[in-house]
Amino acid sequence: MISLPREFLVEIDRVAREEHRTRSELLREAVRLYLRTRQAVPGDDPRVRQAVAVQDQLAAEDRAVGWDSTAELRRWRERR
Repeated sequence: MISLPREFLVEIDRVAREEHRTRSELLREAVRLYLRTRQAVPGDDPRVRQAVAVQDQLAAEDRAVGWDSTAELRRWRERR
């Protein structure tokens, strides 16, 4: 059992009526979408973590003077 504020229930019931669903169906779908979204957090993707680490490393090396970002990206792509 869960408890929700009355105003949430009123809004849930309104949306459920508009979509011709039961309250339970609407809440199940909402939880399903939330969990799917939560699982898709970009920071959880190892490729994203690797890309951020590369960016952090490049920023730490302070190559801003005379640095060609396009050439750097091409070098990283070629290493794959």
